[in-house]
Amino acid sequence: MSKAEGAASTVSLELDEMVCDLIGEMLDNLAVGEDPGVVVCLEDASSQRVMMAFSDDGEEQCLEAARQYVTQSARGVEAEGLGPVQRYAIAYAGCVQTEEGYLDALLVSFYEKTLPAGYSAYVLFEGAGSEDGFMWSDPEPAGEEPALI
Repeated sequence: MSKAEGAASTVSLELDEMVCDLIGEMLDNLAVGEDPGVVVCLEDASSQRVMMAFSDDGEEQCLEAARQYVTQSARGVEAEGLGPVQRYAIAYAGCVQTEEGYLDALLVSFYEKTLPAGYSAYVLFEGAGSEDGFMWSDPEPAGEEPALI
């Protein structure tokens, strides 16, 4: 994750760890054939985390609900003991267009307040549901995007 387009020197260890943990959990779910939906991870300055999955609607509706959850939770989630959000990540399974065509990918957007913009990345995968036959690539940068907080 720390290789993301020019963000290598500005992505904190906390953000890197949070995003890597989220990617790992999502890949574990995909390996056993579970659809994790759109998953949001929020973290405050003391590294307290809250995760929320959205899966009851279509992918676009879940993605929009996840983005709204991030925006609405910016000041914290008192019921979960989360202070004001310092960093977040949103991940979901989808696909990306490459030279080989469309390939399955885990798509991740992430941001923290010390960054000038949000960033996105993807992890190619194949063999979802095949457990030992499941394979994935290293994360690749996918560009900047507007921050939600």
